[in-house]
Amino acid sequence: MGTALLQAEYVDPRDLGPRSPLPDLIRAYLQELQDKGRSERTVVRYGDYLAELLKFYGPKATPRVADLDLRSIKAFGSSLTRRQLRGGSRVGKAALSPATKNLHLIALRGLLKFAVLLELPVPGPEKVELAKAEDPNPDARHLEAKRLDRLLESFDLTTADGTRGRALVELLCATGCRISEVIGLDRRQLELDPQAKTPKDGIRIVDEVTVFGKGSRFRKVFLTPRAREWVQVYLRARKDKDPALFVTDRRKADGSLRMSVWTAQLTVGKAAKRAGLSENVSPHWLRHAAITLWATEMGLPAAQRLAGHKNASTTSRYLGGSDAELKALFKQRIG
Repeated sequence: MGTALLQAEYVDPRDLGPRSPLPDLIRAYLQELQDKGRSERTVVRYGDYLAELLKFYGPKATPRVADLDLRSIKAFGSSLTRRQLRGGSRVGKAALSPATKNLHLIALRGLLKFAVLLELPVPGPEKVELAKAEDPNPDARHLEAKRLDRLLESFDLTTADGTRGRALVELLCATGCRISEVIGLDRRQLELDPQAKTPKDGIRIVDEVTVFGKGSRFRKVFLTPRAREWVQVYLRARKDKDPALFVTDRRKADGSLRMSVWTAQLTVGKAAKRAGLSENVSPHWLRHAAITLWATEMGLPAAQRLAGHKNASTTSRYLGGSDAELKALFKQRIG
């Protein structure tokens, strides 16, 4: 529904008033995000979150701007707390996490801020209180080398899917990229030009690549020799001519075979189960593990640049290792 809101006709903010349909206010806000240069992915996500707000009013309701009052805001937040997951392996078995709930509420805050600027009769954005998210377990995204090896070795390399999965995980571990950044890559960005000289190690895959990340920012990430080698093995085994770096057998409406984020997440999750890992491993989990390694081995500034974080405070959360390493260091230095 978020995409439908974006594809609707242009809404002139000057025409908005207390009796205007709430969907019109949301469309005007999404237009404002586009005008400010927010990425298409961000705008679509905000549209999806605010579409949930419209559903909250009921299938037959026609909410107006004036209906967006304090009581409705509180009730919407409460409904998110009690809403069951609608996708994934835990569908219908668990509620939204506080972090996911906050994503909806942050979109609502933005909508209210926009409406206040237009002098519409809505509560101020400060009236939306975010849920308290639990502090993550220090060991939650720390993967010992042996356990990482188990994850990598879980792929059946006699199959095309196994080779593709191994290349995907190797690339994620090496670059610390967000999964959307990796899925957005084309093979031409990694394969050397046919006329280019073969590197001394014989791997005709580049050792650095530019990715388009969060906040519409570009940055360079670097590949390890092992990641380059596995990407090369995967690409050499492919028979298709699709430009995407990672593909599936299912063709999309636009004719592309490009792998979806959901398929990539499923690939990593299944590998973790085969490896017998108790952690809930995901592509973003691997990103966190990579950033922790960078922050520990290279320092905060380097880790921030590699991760593509706008603020150093975001990267600083990854400084240090696991509790087990902390204990070992304490015994070594203190006694």
